[in-house]
Amino acid sequence: GENYMVHFVPLKNDLDEVTAGLIIALDITDSKKAEERSIKLAAIVESSDDAIISKTLDSVITSWNDAAQRMFGYTADEIIGETIYKLIPTDRTNEESEILNRLKNGEHVKHFETQRLNKAGNLIHVSLTISPLKDKNGNIIGLSKIARDITVQKLEEQRKNDFVAMVSHELKTPLTTISSYVQILLAKSKTEGDDFRINALTRTQVQTKKMVSMIHDFLSLARLDDGKITLNKTVFELHPLIEEVVVDAKILSTKHEIEIADCEEVLIDADRDKIGQVLNNLLSNAVKYSPAGGNIVIGCRKQENIVEIFVKDNGIGITQEDQQRLFQRFFRSSNEQLKGVSGFGIGLYLVSEVLRFHGSKMELTSKENEGSIFSFSLPMQLNHTY
Repeated sequence: GENYMVHFVPLKNDLDEVTAGLIIALDITDSKKAEERSIKLAAIVESSDDAIISKTLDSVITSWNDAAQRMFGYTADEIIGETIYKLIPTDRTNEESEILNRLKNGEHVKHFETQRLNKAGNLIHVSLTISPLKDKNGNIIGLSKIARDITVQKLEEQRKNDFVAMVSHELKTPLTTISSYVQILLAKSKTEGDDFRINALTRTQVQTKKMVSMIHDFLSLARLDDGKITLNKTVFELHPLIEEVVVDAKILSTKHEIEIADCEEVLIDADRDKIGQVLNNLLSNAVKYSPAGGNIVIGCRKQENIVEIFVKDNGIGITQEDQQRLFQRFFRSSNEQLKGVSGFGIGLYLVSEVLRFHGSKMELTSKENEGSIFSFSLPMQLNHTY
């Protein structure tokens, strides 16, 4: 129905007698509905399990719901009017300006994982979703934040990572020993010309290398989650590293022809071991997506002071749906042609993270039943003297 505000104004004669009346009815339906919406919104905010906070562009807190009080320990009276930096660790203060810049550029900031301080001074892990508050002209006048406490989830992840790291370390030592003995026995068998032992030991070597690679990935994942990934950058020639990676890849797969193209005389400043890990994973991925065999090219394209490094295969390709999730942790393709392929879905996730640390990112071009090209770029070092 409709809502009206009614005013009655009496009309009097010269003797001050009421002889008539004027009724004024003001339609307040829209404002009443707006008021009801505001009441409902306020109720939703107050009953939310997530902390909902708003602040000005000067970082002054202007609203604070009950969940925010439970999460951070401050009452609304204590915190409204205070700066948001009261909740932010000193090593994360730059996040506020970075988030605002992202919003100004039209980006959506959802599920941004970080740490904040509660009243007791303890760090809590939070996932933030942040939206701009705008005036009627579309200008940003503040920010609204929804914060979810993910501390328990993070502690569970930490325990899992600690366990994985411990098991991986325990497995690494005996596997290294096994690998060494296999190499010795293989060399002896080749000298003696024992084809049966050569074949058996070569297969053992392949499987051992696969296990070592998986353990290395798990250890890298644990270090990444612990924030212990650091870059040991040096200037080095790219071509010898690629040759090393290709030799390992050829041991793991005899069905593929692997070619190196145009990577001579390229110097880069990067972490050699980690770029080697990237290339190993990309070649392993190319082998995986070419189950029938075929040609794989690992090559370089030089553009002024940048080198683009690519791995190209002519395999089964990657669906558009899988491309959206390919670099997510633990993602495994549902493609029927890959059912028998082993793996845990962490290789390409680690690749993307290592490249992010280098200020680069992975590019992917792929068509089903035609193949894929994975590529990334790094700055070249010119006129370097060793």
